[in-house]
Amino acid sequence: MASLAGVALAGAVTTTASADLVTRCIGTGGAVTVPGDLVVPAGKSCVLEGTTVEGKVTVQAGADLVVTDGVFKGAVVVVEDGYLDAYNTTVAGKVTSRGGYGVTFGASTLSAGYAGQPPSDETIVPFVYFEDSKITKNVQSASGELYVGGSSVAGSVSGAGTVYADVIDSTLTGGLTVTGNVDGSVVCGSEIDGAASFDGNGTVQVGGGSLIDDCSDVNYFGGNVTIANNNGGVAVIGNIIRGNLGGEGNDPAPVGSDNRVRGALSGQFVDLQPPAMARRAAPEDRLVELKGKVAERKAAAVSEGQDAGKAF
Repeated sequence: MASLAGVALAGAVTTTASADLVTRCIGTGGAVTVPGDLVVPAGKSCVLEGTTVEGKVTVQAGADLVVTDGVFKGAVVVVEDGYLDAYNTTVAGKVTSRGGYGVTFGASTLSAGYAGQPPSDETIVPFVYFEDSKITKNVQSASGELYVGGSSVAGSVSGAGTVYADVIDSTLTGGLTVTGNVDGSVVCGSEIDGAASFDGNGTVQVGGGSLIDDCSDVNYFGGNVTIANNNGGVAVIGNIIRGNLGGEGNDPAPVGSDNRVRGALSGQFVDLQPPAMARRAAPEDRLVELKGKVAERKAAAVSEGQDAGKAF
């Protein structure tokens, strides 16, 4: 593997200050090792394949970073309206989105978790999209869209004030907290070993049925499930719950059936009625929309990166 050290090449500028090394990436880069930090300058695009970065990675405002088969040994920070698209990439440090446009991980490994912060620009609706990925430690998002699909999280997932928080065909060793989500939450075909709480959301679908999504797969919850103060309808169908199931303040009242609850039932969940609600929304439609946003931004980033020429 080649090594990049203190050299200015087409499309990139590197500077050395004692032990500190910062590489500005504009354009495309291949299987080299960046010995220090890597920065994608504001409004620019960087497309990497097989690149190793020893230090911190920063995607500045409005910038794009698309990486395939990468190894990032430090933390990753995505600044407001920045975009990160990573496939088959490992990240040793924590990934933080500070109001970024979006963060996408496919078939990737995050060893220190993820934190998503709200943007100062309210017109930006950030997203974090995990597909077939492995995340160690927690996933925490405080705005926008949160989707965890086909992934494992060695920790907890929290969506507080997000638009929606969906967990599909995934495993969480910790708990799940969904609070203040306008479009609510869907949990389908997943294992959540800790406690789960859904409070103050729109529509909530836990398990099968079609209140929001067509789901026929069973969820497993290792702890208590609390569902309270949601205003778009609640359906709890076909779940295995080792703890308690309860909650109050849901309007309309929750519906459900075919749940195996080993703990106690309380509140509105003592005598659940079979579901008779019409479909309210379609998370597969919002997933289609999310994938569309990903594809559009990624295509533009790759095109701009290729136009800029070689970065390394």
